[in-house]
Amino acid sequence: MGGDAPVVRERLRELSGPELYRRNAFRVTGASTCAARRTIVRRRQQLATAAKAGVAVGPAGELPLPDGAGPEELRAAFDVLDHPQRRIVDELFWFWDAPDASCPCGPELHRQHDEAVRAHARALDAESGHRAAPRRRGAGGPKRPAGKKKGRGGPRRDTGRPEDGDWQTAAWLWRRLLGQRAVWAHLRHRVATLDDKRLDETAVTVLEAEVRRVLVSAVAGLAARTPDPARLARYCTQWTWTGRGLLGEVLEGQLTPLYESVERELRETGEQLAGAFSERDRRTAATAAAGSLRARVVPAVERLGAFAGFGMSLGVGQLSDTTALLLNNCAVALSPAPDTAPPVRESFDLLDLALRLKPNEGTRRTIEQNRARLAEAGVWFDKAKPAFDPVVTALETAARQLDRNDARGAAGTLEAATPLLHELRRLRRGALAGLPDIPEAVDRLSDSAAILFNNCAIALAPGGGGHGLRLLELAEEFCTTQETRVRITANRLLLDRARDVGLPYDVSYDGRRTPLSYGVRRPPRKSLRTHLEEIYYGTSPVAAKVWTWVVVLLIIGLVVVVSGG
Repeated sequence: MGGDAPVVRERLRELSGPELYRRNAFRVTGASTCAARRTIVRRRQQLATAAKAGVAVGPAGELPLPDGAGPEELRAAFDVLDHPQRRIVDELFWFWDAPDASCPCGPELHRQHDEAVRAHARALDAESGHRAAPRRRGAGGPKRPAGKKKGRGGPRRDTGRPEDGDWQTAAWLWRRLLGQRAVWAHLRHRVATLDDKRLDETAVTVLEAEVRRVLVSAVAGLAARTPDPARLARYCTQWTWTGRGLLGEVLEGQLTPLYESVERELRETGEQLAGAFSERDRRTAATAAAGSLRARVVPAVERLGAFAGFGMSLGVGQLSDTTALLLNNCAVALSPAPDTAPPVRESFDLLDLALRLKPNEGTRRTIEQNRARLAEAGVWFDKAKPAFDPVVTALETAARQLDRNDARGAAGTLEAATPLLHELRRLRRGALAGLPDIPEAVDRLSDSAAILFNNCAIALAPGGGGHGLRLLELAEEFCTTQETRVRITANRLLLDRARDVGLPYDVSYDGRRTPLSYGVRRPPRKSLRTHLEEIYYGTSPVAAKVWTWVVVLLIIGLVVVVSGG
């Protein structure tokens, strides 16, 4: 390839990026792309004279620089125009439709090219924070051929931000232009017109090979600094036509420094968390790490993630997963043990942030499980614990009173706690129904209350009268296991019969005055011999029924004998 190639490539590198049109020598100087050397020299002298005299020269050209050009920028731009190998590069990226144009191109080619440049320059100016220049009258996008219906043969206009349409127009028109031989014929004509021995058609060959990379660099160069990566990623999708892997390659070159800085920060944060051993140190380290992850790492990871679908080789998915895991670890370290205090709001926020990063399946499941546990702990302290605590306190008090043979006091304590038990059981069917273990805990607590009611009733018999029966009714209401229900029913039957025959009965069904332990275990299956022995020695629940009837029959027999005598 000729000697033009290195110089042309150097100028292409200088223009690459979001400043593609901002640095264009024709835009900086206000000169026409068809201007002769003499015209450019006069323009340079005019600006130099005005600068020495301190006179401001008004902007020239259709899209003057939004912020003007300084003396050094003007000098560098005129140097580019004075060098044909560099000038031809800038001509490709500026307006061709000039009054002094001498090329044989059709007007439609110039119009499409200039609208592509105009839309692209406006879009990039908007991304740089500059106000878009007013549209040229009549320039609203590529014209439709006569008879062509609206919506065909052109880009679909976005109805969102004003620059959305400019991005679409630029991408669509550049794609259409670069497929036309007339574009390169125009540049070859310009090479011949410039008539400089330093320039030949080799420059056009280089431009044709590299122009797509330069166009892509304009949008890719914004990836590392745009405040809205998701929106810019939508613009990137409009340039995938430039070639397989080209957009991803250019994006990767722009985003690799950011990727490496995130990797380094994640490594340091992980070491910081791993080096904390005491609970206090872990909480301090987690607070610092969470602040760092929120402020710097997560925004960078989300920025990288917005462009992950364009074929970059960077391990953005692994980066997201590592960040999510560290956020999870910070959340766990910041929340107290589930049975000591309610979880902190910060932990929920960190776990939600971790899920937003879309980690892999295993990490996502771990985070969701931890969040569910924290939510359960929150409901426990918010709703369950206030309902459980007074009931547990009442049952413990009643148990101690029974231990001191104060059955009447225990009964009063339990009866006072009855509304609390009703409320707890209502919550069990409602707000607490979906929590693991909580409904079962409510059932066990209710069953324990039933056992205490039963033991109070037995301890108060036979003098308790109707009060004892009322306590047994409450016991039947609150019992939750079949075993407890059967024994309470048996005790009520025995109490009724003992009262009918006037016999004392002040022992609980397990032979003690003390309350039963929480929960009744099902006894192992017994042999027939064991049952008979227990009935004989009075240790079987059935024995109570048998011996009661024996006593009743003996009394009746005694009465008959006395009456007959």
